[in-house]
Amino acid sequence: MAKRRQWLANTTGPALAACALVALGPWPPLARAASCPVATGDAAVCIPAADRLSGGMDRAPGAHDDVRAGYAPGNIWQLEGHVWRAVSVAAGAARWEPLATARPADALAGHAVFAGGAVRMVSGYVGPAVDVETLRRGQPVVTTIGIGADGDLDHAALRAVLAGRDAGTFATVLRVHDQSGHGNDLEATPGRHVVHIGEVRVAGNETLSWGEENGPGGFVIPASLKVPADDFFFGTVGTYASANSGYAAYPVPVMLGSAARGRVFKTFFGSYGLDGFAHIADATSPDRRTDMVITSSPAAFDVYAARGGYGLDCGNASARLGSPIAPGQMSGGYVGFNADGGPWFSQGRNTGQWSGLVIADRAPDPAGRAAFQAAAAAVGNYMPQLRATLVVIGDSRSEGYRLSDGRNWPYLMQQYGRYQSYDFAVSGATTRQMLGMVAAAEAVGQRAGSRVAVIFGGYNDHLQINHIPTEETVRNIAQMVQRLKKAGFTVALIDETNTSGAPREALRAAVRAGTITPDIEIDPFAPDQPLYNVDNHTYWSDDDTHPSQIGHAILASMVWRQVGGRLLSAR
Repeated sequence: MAKRRQWLANTTGPALAACALVALGPWPPLARAASCPVATGDAAVCIPAADRLSGGMDRAPGAHDDVRAGYAPGNIWQLEGHVWRAVSVAAGAARWEPLATARPADALAGHAVFAGGAVRMVSGYVGPAVDVETLRRGQPVVTTIGIGADGDLDHAALRAVLAGRDAGTFATVLRVHDQSGHGNDLEATPGRHVVHIGEVRVAGNETLSWGEENGPGGFVIPASLKVPADDFFFGTVGTYASANSGYAAYPVPVMLGSAARGRVFKTFFGSYGLDGFAHIADATSPDRRTDMVITSSPAAFDVYAARGGYGLDCGNASARLGSPIAPGQMSGGYVGFNADGGPWFSQGRNTGQWSGLVIADRAPDPAGRAAFQAAAAAVGNYMPQLRATLVVIGDSRSEGYRLSDGRNWPYLMQQYGRYQSYDFAVSGATTRQMLGMVAAAEAVGQRAGSRVAVIFGGYNDHLQINHIPTEETVRNIAQMVQRLKKAGFTVALIDETNTSGAPREALRAAVRAGTITPDIEIDPFAPDQPLYNVDNHTYWSDDDTHPSQIGHAILASMVWRQVGGRLLSAR
């Protein structure tokens, strides 16, 4: 079947401007922070909420943003495209210096071997950004959407593409063009065109979005892209809808190299134990846990190899994994949900709503990594200074089973306020596995300000493959509540649903008896609530078990009404 290609980018000027390191200096920011637009009438989701809904953190840093408030030297702070870095956090005398920012890939000092996405990642770049496939009257049409001289994606062209597609279909990304000048375009896995555009925006920037209902697949990194095994950098700009992708060692977000060529590096979240931490695999070990927990709020994430081991950064959080790394070279790789980059695929968890990504063949020094994080924060209106924290521990009803593009209720709830969100829910999780997620919640709680934990689960325990008695379900949830409260969280428990087999009455009775002691009990499934009837397939999937996309929006609203005030209280 022939495909018709269109060029709809408003391109003026050269197709590519040179990638150069932009020194930090006393000039206004080159990158302007974006924000979610006023409702445009389309169905796209845009997060996060307005800056003013941040508990008073929409301001410049001051002397009292110090060690007592949880900040450390090197932390960054962003507001309206202006970025500061903490020089000193002495009590009552914190000093924050302004940073000039350019574009995320500029911080890599010319070592970027791929940079691309739906935003300008390299200063001065004008040219194609993504190739998008839609169906019109059942026929595939491929359109190239570009980045114009104004530095923005051609949103008018994208809107035209979205408006012209067949009802009920998506715009899938076939190619992400390399803005670095090396020609290392990322191409969608043949037959697995599952990454969407036009469905989720982060601070007004379009994203390349994955999700469970999208199905497994992603992008192939070409073999022409080569990086040293002991000296590379990979970074993403955008969000992750799940902080715990779980189930197995999928390359989420990236695999570099190829098993067929003998050298592979992978980073993935949660691993087989669904523990919520970031893990790394290389020639030394197939699975090592780091101390990094990925936020589901807008942030830049990076992982790099350097002498002495690996490092990871996500906003103001960092982790290091000491490890000898044998020298050598890795070529090609994979971005997405696939265990080895070959023919074997598995269903992907909800994660990855990226405005852009970058790969470099040399890890930047600390100043370069700070420049990357600062530039990403300015481009994407990220607020790494936020310390109010929400964690969600649960199963498929919170992860977003049967949803596309990661639009689960914890993700949607960020439309109501600005805070750090961590969604540890994983499809199929039992309360035993949910209990294993608490350590990651405790870890992020150590650097949090006000903190709220929401627990929603128990249904999977009774399934035939698990055989967990209700008495243990109650004990497990009681233990989660106790540990989270000890870690300083206000704990909210969502009552179980009316789905057949769910231990709704047993859990409610345990709360009444004081066996489970949440601070807040939320019952979205009471008889007077819209989610009461699981047979109502406007709000529920046809399996009577999982909320529909509308149901997730209702859950987001209901939970926010109960916990939002505790997250937005100004300090």
